[in-house]
This record gives sequence, structure tokens and C-alpha cells, in this order.
Amino acid sequence: MLAADGAFSLSVAATLTLVEALGIDAGDMVALVGGGGKTTAMFRLARELAEGGGLALTTSTTHIFAGQIALAPAHVRAADATRERVAAALDAHRHALIIGATDPATGRAAGISPDLFRDLRAWCPRACLLNEADGSRGRGFKAPAPHEPAIPPETTLVVPVVGADVLGQTLDAEHVHRPEQVARLTGAPLGSPITPELVARVVADPAGGRQNVPVGARVVVLINKVEMLGDRGPAREAAERLIREPAIASVVLGAAAGDKPVLEVFTR
Repeated sequence: MLAADGAFSLSVAATLTLVEALGIDAGDMVALVGGGGKTTAMFRLARELAEGGGLALTTSTTHIFAGQIALAPAHVRAADATRERVAAALDAHRHALIIGATDPATGRAAGISPDLFRDLRAWCPRACLLNEADGSRGRGFKAPAPHEPAIPPETTLVVPVVGADVLGQTLDAEHVHRPEQVARLTGAPLGSPITPELVARVVADPAGGRQNVPVGARVVVLINKVEMLGDRGPAREAAERLIREPAIASVVLGAAAGDKPVLEVFTR
């Protein structure tokens, strides 16, 4: 717990699943935002839930690519989604991806509507609903535009994701999605180094990583790709800064694509 002097609790948590580290329960509605491996983390969570005997519905309120669609054991198109079809997919696989209309030229699928999102919750109350709520164009770090992320108001957990490999890189379009937004939020000039302080300021900001978080939703930050760092020090520093924000429940240092997805957990 965070003490009066600002102390925090650090757990070395290599035996935890990502579901456990994020504190996800059956029936939770989870929005993943930011950059640095949201899709990988979403499908990792779905696999852990299914392997643990739970149910997972994955979806997007923005868009999802053909290669990502192939990661799901089953998918249901929004135009075909009914209570019976979604339930049948869950019965067969314990995990189903729900996608919007697909572009035949690119294979990219649109996000689902708020109405369908609410229907999925009503149809499958025991399933955890995992939603990729914004895009980052493959960058490990971002600040949102005013119109994003698309987080349904029913969401119970928001997970801002950052790729640890961005630490030490340059604040520019090669490494950051919407670097000008990061510069506006922090005052850091374009071309400056991406420091733990800069990352923490953006992720903790109500106009940054906490933008559009519904009232009552928990916020748990995932600093992903930590296994790519030779030195975890900068990732730990970012986590230490983030956990001092009262609106953030915990910070997970993780490796969603690895055999051990959870490396350390910072809590107050």
C-alpha cells in the first residue's frame, strides 16, 4: 500500500497470469488503449481466460486487421451476431471474436457499434468482454486525439498499454503515434528523448491515457515488452511515477507475448 511518505509496494510476479495481475473477473468489461501490444495482450487475456475455464469475447470499437482476426479460434460478424450464434461460438471454443464489416480489399474489419457491445453484455453476462478501444499504427506509445478512445460507458476496467521499448527513443512519428499530442500534453519538444517521466505524465493525464475512462472504472497500466530491455530501471521508474496517481490502481510490468507475461506489479 502507498504510505504517507509516498511509498509503494512492488511484487515480483513471474508466476502470475496476466488475468490475475490485471485483476480481471468473470463478467468484466475491459478496454485496452494506447500502444505497444494491445492486440497481443487482448488475445493473451482471452487465451488465459479460456484455459482457466472462463469465457472471453474479444472485439474492437475501432478496427482490427485480417492477421489479427486469424488469432481467434472463432469469429462472428456483427451483421450475423445473434444471441444464439455468439453463444454457440463460446460453447465450442470458450473464446470468440466479434468483428464489424470487413473491407474485401484489405481484410480489415470495422469496429462494432455501441448497441452491439451492449447486446453482447446482455447475451453473455458470464463472459469477460475484451475491447481494443483505439489504434496506434504499430507504435509503442501515443496520446489520444480528442475523438478517442472509443470506450463504452459500461466498461469496468481500462488498461492503458505502453511498449517499454519506446523508452529512450525519440519523440517523433517513427516511435510515437501522434507525437504532437504528446508534446502538447507535456511541453516536451518534438525530437526530445522519451523519458520515464514523459511516459508517466502522458499515461496518467485525464487527456492522455485516462481520456474517456468511465466513472467508476478501474485503471491498471500495462508497461509491455519489458523483456526487450537490458535494464528494467527506466520501466520501473515510469511505474513508480504512475502509481503515485490516485486514479491508477496498479501498474504491471509485463511481456504479453512471452512465456511469463507478468514480471513485476506495483501497487499502493
